[in-house]
Amino acid sequence: MKGMDAGYPVWGWLRNEQEQAGVAPGERDLLTGLPGRLAAFTLLEQVIARAKSARTDVVVAVVDFDRFHLINESKGTVFGDQTLRLLAERFKTEELADFTACRIGGNTFVLFKPCLLREESNCIARLKTQAEAPLVVEGHVLYPTCSIGIAEYPKNGRSAERLLRHADTAMQQAKAAGGNRIGAYTEADATRAGRRLKLEGELRGALERHELSLRYQPIYAASGRLRGFEALLRWNHPELGAVSPAEFVPLAEQTGLIVPIGEWVIREACRMQRETTAKGHADIVMAVNLSPVQLRVPSFVDGMLRLLEECGVPASGLELEITESIMLEAGETTIASLDRLRQAGVRIALDDFGTGYASLTYLRELPIHTLKLDRSFIHPICHQHTERVIVESMISLVHRLGLEVVAEGIEDEDQLALLREWGCDLLQGYLLGRPIEARGMDVHLPKLA
Repeated sequence: MKGMDAGYPVWGWLRNEQEQAGVAPGERDLLTGLPGRLAAFTLLEQVIARAKSARTDVVVAVVDFDRFHLINESKGTVFGDQTLRLLAERFKTEELADFTACRIGGNTFVLFKPCLLREESNCIARLKTQAEAPLVVEGHVLYPTCSIGIAEYPKNGRSAERLLRHADTAMQQAKAAGGNRIGAYTEADATRAGRRLKLEGELRGALERHELSLRYQPIYAASGRLRGFEALLRWNHPELGAVSPAEFVPLAEQTGLIVPIGEWVIREACRMQRETTAKGHADIVMAVNLSPVQLRVPSFVDGMLRLLEECGVPASGLELEITESIMLEAGETTIASLDRLRQAGVRIALDDFGTGYASLTYLRELPIHTLKLDRSFIHPICHQHTERVIVESMISLVHRLGLEVVAEGIEDEDQLALLREWGCDLLQGYLLGRPIEARGMDVHLPKLA
């Protein structure tokens, strides 16, 4: 039978279009014409029943296109809908005719088929390749990527509900790991999913229960003058203990909780800036990490400027640190928001530069004042020639662009001496000061020798 994996006996597996012929009109997705979420359960149960009789396996793949919201934001929802239609057409082609495809919501699809386990990697790789081919929409060329979560019958479950749930869990783990990858369900995924659910529930009340706090790490000018602090968010839960920001911040972003939490962080940082300045430290700058989710809120800039006025902090006393992910995803609206903040006097810094896929050409497009070199570059400069040359050259190049350079993660005197020799403007790391609590912050910090 055409479209069937080679080596299968003729068990009567139905082709994709035949399999879906009995789907009621009300169970089809109106946008793409594919079976919808409810139909996906019914169709998968049918495939499982036949697999059970034939004593074979079924592979279930949940496919989610990465960062699809950027298409809607930059091109509009009409363009986004047309993109989804064209993506859905890819799942109806001859190359994927042995899969049953359904749209289960948003930019998420599920595909499943009978498949011997030894052939699974090949058929999923084929699926990802087909899904990610360049796409032309209304004259624009798009290069989609997707995260795919895999679950297997009977290894990961014997019902459609369990398999779809486990494939979705694997997909979420793939996205949490950075996206654009394939993840197979494991029991460890279930444990992580359970913890994630627990954290999400607890995080919703963390601000009201006063479980969130800030630590402040000093930043020095090369001259030795205290330039300011970076405000670092911490969560100490009475039962779970200290939860890593690497774990709860992405969760806050995914749930939208980062918006109220981020506003609280900025308000607290501004309060500390005002208090520190009042105790005799002039021109202190308080740096705060900014999430791309916050930037996408239409009222963010107006709210930020009102907050500064309420707190009595000059705009130049606040520095917002953005990551490479914001730079890579930046559309016209994001750049306009950053530009408006800069024009108002707020400082903008690009954090962790060099850890992602950003290009130096982006530095010409974003309205930033400062570039922060990631600690992974700083750590080896004393004993690896390549990193030494890279860091020295980057400092020189960034200066020629008219920007300041901050070196993060300084841990020993030799690193400090080299960075000063190369003209690095600002210095930060455990050698110079660890993050400290607000109530224990010594405002008479010694100058850097």
